[in-house]
Amino acid sequence: MIKLKLIFLISVVLATNIFASYKYDDPTLGNIALEAGIWQNSVGGTISNNRSTTDIQKDLNFDQEVITYFGMDLKNDIDWLPNIYINYFLLNSSADSVLTDIKYVDNVRFSGDVSSSIDYAETNMILYGFLQQGPFEFDMGLNLKYIDFEQKLTENRTNGNKVIINGPTDIIPVPYLALKIDLYFIDTVLKAQTSLFSIGNTQIQDYAYSLNYRVMRNMYLSYGYRYNSFKATNQDNDYEKYNITASGSYISCKIMF
Repeated sequence: MIKLKLIFLISVVLATNIFASYKYDDPTLGNIALEAGIWQNSVGGTISNNRSTTDIQKDLNFDQEVITYFGMDLKNDIDWLPNIYINYFLLNSSADSVLTDIKYVDNVRFSGDVSSSIDYAETNMILYGFLQQGPFEFDMGLNLKYIDFEQKLTENRTNGNKVIINGPTDIIPVPYLALKIDLYFIDTVLKAQTSLFSIGNTQIQDYAYSLNYRVMRNMYLSYGYRYNSFKATNQDNDYEKYNITASGSYISCKIMF
């Protein structure tokens, strides 16, 4: 049932996002909005090199995790000063698996019983402006994305091999676009947003689709789907690449002041 609702939601947003979108905040309210949500997250991806490819779900047995995320939106009335939207999530996950094929990670050999863990935190600080025409709004800006990623793999045997993988260490500026449509007559907002970046061996992608329903004058409840991914090359091994994804549906509450 959830999958059918998600497919319907995405279809509606994709069918309407060519019209841009709207500014759904009540102008009589303040310029601060706080958001908190629960994300049914599925972590995946691969670690690949010239010896083997390790699938995070199929080989290492990672599954879904329910995590929380937080956001804050700060708007202003100064034309030349950008608005600021900040969101943050933290994913801690661990898994045990049995590797039937030999895998190599960071030139280290792994086989048999393996334990692994992922600590993945991401902060997005989005500086944006918007163009508005009636119920439609188009947002455009720059997402200053900071990824804090660490993955550990350990063989469960005496003197077993162990490696630690770290993700990008710099703040990455990523173009940001958002489309909104205000269905004010049913107190509903449709929103689609994305950030994309690709240069050399580093690639960043995230997008989200959501349906936002106004339950009170200053409160919205949201249901949507979010996808985050990054690709990077091992700094110590040019032939090894990491492709990490985090995706799933979410619900959230937004309160405006």
